[in-house]
Amino acid sequence: TIPSLGIDYPVLSETSEELLKISLNKYWGHGANQVGNYCIVGHNYANGKLFGKLSQMEIGDTAILQDMATGKSVTYEAYNKYIVDPTDVSCTSQLTNGKREITLITCKEYGTKRLIIKCREI
Repeated sequence: TIPSLGIDYPVLSETSEELLKISLNKYWGHGANQVGNYCIVGHNYANGKLFGKLSQMEIGDTAILQDMATGKSVTYEAYNKYIVDPTDVSCTSQLTNGKREITLITCKEYGTKRLIIKCREI
């Protein structure tokens, strides 16, 4: 959930072209809300669905990730926002100094770039 943007979708535990059409997907990392970098990908639909509004997220905005298995929710705050080439996967690094982080990833510029938003537990 990203309250400021009205984004509220489940994150499916796998990723595929078919799954990306219906919801957000786990791209990389350990389980939800564990120490490390939990990476979430979603399509950037023009109608605003899934990560269609993600580019409007600002540094300081929050995202809440609830682990459905445990019921535990963790709130994260955006601390970095940038654009990379699709082949640059450095944002998936698990080096988080023992912190919980999530990385939100979507397409930009008609799929020729990727928007990355890094968030850290608060």
